[in-house]
Amino acid sequence: MQLQLDPDSLDFQDAKGMLYFQEFIDLVQGRWITAIGCGDLWALVPQLAFSDGTIRSAAIAVGALSLWHRQSAHESLRTIAVPTLPKVERDAHYFYAVAYYCRSLKLQSQQASARDAIFLSVLGLMFETLRGGKRAALNHVNHGLAMLLDLLTGEDADHRIAELAPSPTPLLEAVTSILVPLAMQARTVLHDRIGDGPPLPSLAKGLRNKKQTMESFMILLSQLTRSTASMDCIPAVFNNLGEFEEYWATAQRAQIIMASVMVEVMRDSGAYAANDEDIVRKFYSALLGDGRITKYCADSGKVMQKLDAAFMPLFNRIIMSDAESPEYLRAIHLRLEYLGVYMFDNPPQLLDVAELQSRTPLFREYLSLADVALRIAKREIKNPAHQLSLQCGLAWTLMITSFFCRDPLARDEAMWMGSADIKQLKDYPGQDGLWDTRCLYLLALRNRDVEQMNATEGTPMEQWERLFRREFVFEDSGNRILFRYFDKQEGEWKLIEEAAEVHGDSDDVHWKRQPLTGSGGLLMLDLYVDPHEDC
Repeated sequence: MQLQLDPDSLDFQDAKGMLYFQEFIDLVQGRWITAIGCGDLWALVPQLAFSDGTIRSAAIAVGALSLWHRQSAHESLRTIAVPTLPKVERDAHYFYAVAYYCRSLKLQSQQASARDAIFLSVLGLMFETLRGGKRAALNHVNHGLAMLLDLLTGEDADHRIAELAPSPTPLLEAVTSILVPLAMQARTVLHDRIGDGPPLPSLAKGLRNKKQTMESFMILLSQLTRSTASMDCIPAVFNNLGEFEEYWATAQRAQIIMASVMVEVMRDSGAYAANDEDIVRKFYSALLGDGRITKYCADSGKVMQKLDAAFMPLFNRIIMSDAESPEYLRAIHLRLEYLGVYMFDNPPQLLDVAELQSRTPLFREYLSLADVALRIAKREIKNPAHQLSLQCGLAWTLMITSFFCRDPLARDEAMWMGSADIKQLKDYPGQDGLWDTRCLYLLALRNRDVEQMNATEGTPMEQWERLFRREFVFEDSGNRILFRYFDKQEGEWKLIEEAAEVHGDSDDVHWKRQPLTGSGGLLMLDLYVDPHEDC
């Protein structure tokens, strides 16, 4: 639905403001963004802008950047080069964007509002991502989550929440639908380096002060969703995508609870900083053999199969209808979300190479649907700004498919050996939240070398045991890749660590070997466990 706005009622300072605001509306109503999610938020923001100058100025700033991208020569958000001076006419849009963004910050400082601050964290994230400000974008996630924590857990929480809006729940649900996935991403995209402090320092400080953990906070945020669908009452066939999404939201809440149990087991393992292989094996055995986790996986598998049976008739009906309809791409993205979870929803079975091999058809279905979605994006998205999504996990799943799938052809297809015009992760057209899709591709490319070297010795299970020890993280706000894997040195397989600085758009990056950083033990424990704190 096209939103019609009266410039006078919005009190724009000039005609450009109205032009940029309409550009913002076009951006957030774009087919790619609306297909992936957060539609409730982008329905709320324009309405709030009618009476809120702070939100309006921030939205105008994002719209101005979108127009700058649309008139620019670059085709992807990967190749952003912001101007320092207005050298050509279109550069004026960029500087208007900065001016409007500064105006929104000034208005917020003059009349502080919790609602405005929370929305500015999301709009600021969009603004900085569209101009390549990775570090500033990560800061917006940090501050947005810290504000939500304070709002939801303070002594006067009920009063402060009621002040947000006459009906605050939809507002909070819309914002958390974006910030929760970004909080998960921030576990692997660090502000600085391993050992330089928590990735989200303001949030971490707030969690300590309130005796919360990241996991308990994520569970709290997941409970804000209004979905009341019960997994005991899944219909035989879903009537529409909205009905499926109700049940899918409930399933995702269960996934967050399971993740919190896994982190709890990590904290209680006593394996922090341990690098002895026997201790590491015992750690994985305890983690993946925990009774709560195995029960969740068994229950989750049954639920996922019921969801699949009820969704597929609806999915097939939509796919056989109008390919240009909004439902078509939305159905594909929902199926991709489902498969992305189902392929990896049973961590204990990931230790079994035969089980992974049996999941090859799932990986292939995912790649096939991803190819369709990316073809639509390539055909329809002409403005690089419209490649942005704050919720999409497609690029991430393509990357971990290139790690876990045991079919080498499928791994290559996920990375770069797709069809002539769509090369999956290599030429991925989007920007998925905090993840730099260029870094995801370069990591997958390096992993291909590791797979080749690893396949030279041992049984399939022995090979997989070595590959299972691969770990990675993105440092310096995503501009540096740290990768660990087993390499054969002097006749012995040893765990080694490499790092690569990523600049520009070339595949030719230099991987430099270095001593194990952090505690020297499992990287996942460095990322998820602080030995001195509860979060």
